Amino acid sequence: MKNEKGFTLIELLAVIVILGILIGIAVPKVSQYISNSRKKGFIDYALFIIESVRDDATSELYPFPIRSNDVVIVTLDSVRLEKNKKKSSYGGNYIYNKSYVAIVNVGTAIDPEYKYYAAAQDSKGYAIPLTIEEDIDTDKIIAKAKNKMEVTIQSLCGTEEGYNKNYSTISGLDSIQPVDENGNKLSWNAIIFSGKECASSGE
Repeated sequence: MKNEKGFTLIELLAVIVILGILIGIAVPKVSQYISNSRKKGFIDYALFIIESVRDDATSELYPFPIRSNDVVIVTLDSVRLEKNKKKSSYGGNYIYNKSYVAIVNVGTAIDPEYKYYAAAQDSKGYAIPLTIEEDIDTDKIIAKAKNKMEVTIQSLCGTEEGYNKNYSTISGLDSIQPVDENGNKLSWNAIIFSGKECASSGE
């Protein structure tokens, strides 16, 4: 009979140690890649929603705000999207009354300058508080937003035709809220456009 050589115990242990080291290096890298990919997807979607609302407003589907204390809000279920608007990149359903775009006029009625803000939250607890378009990045994403009282997104819902309502304040627009000649903050005159799913949206 031939003598068949097998692996010695030391060789097997060496292989196991090497595999363990390789796995220890690879798993964190893969996890980091997945995390970064999800963050980028969440941000890209918020920017995509802004672009969709901008196009629709330019096409006169939604009005532009006129005065400095006017704001037009479009919730996610009212945005005409080709992409799947139900799920976020984290796998949670978007909460429509906390996922919306806000348009404000930081110029004047004669010389308007429109700024776009977006907020988003999903059922997994990931969120972007209402943030101006140019500042939306992965650093703005908050995990477990439901449990962080300082990071709540104001619930806003309207109608398909547009619902008019005054708000003394809107979270995320505090820094640009206009004031009267006495320095008192003016209430926001909001027109909110949303679909039927917004009213039934919840956490």
